[in-house]
Amino acid sequence: MIVETGTVVELKSAQIALVRCQKNSACDHCPSSNSCHTEQASSSAMVVEVYNPLEAKIGDQVKVETSTRHFLQSSFVLYIIPVFGLLVGAFAGQLIGEHTDVGLEPALLSALMGVAFMVGTFLCIRVGTRALPRELFMPKIVAIIPHSRHREKDKNHGH
Repeated sequence: MIVETGTVVELKSAQIALVRCQKNSACDHCPSSNSCHTEQASSSAMVVEVYNPLEAKIGDQVKVETSTRHFLQSSFVLYIIPVFGLLVGAFAGQLIGEHTDVGLEPALLSALMGVAFMVGTFLCIRVGTRALPRELFMPKIVAIIPHSRHREKDKNHGH
């Protein structure tokens, strides 16, 4: 789990919020990096689109959590399944080319079917993921930090 704290800067809907967080070295390998936008004024701050089940308001200090499990699942679906489709298509094309007379060299048919199967898996993934709720893979607000606790923390650090 990757956990960050930040400030809610905008509510896009009742369940989606934009949170300003400080960028750190973990951001380079973050599973939700496509949901983040580095602010123009400061490259050390970023705005992250998050799922807001706790209904945090603008100005609230919040704890945001990102699941590494979802990152690994997404990586498997996006990288391994298309490679598997490529291999299955290439193997099927080779077998069909060797045992039937389709007018193409087996190697060419193998390449064409491999690419076709790989493109087919990408299309299936695209269609299949649209059926999943978007919030499932978004970072989410797991806690609202009380203002008094945040102020004490700022006083101790001289902010």
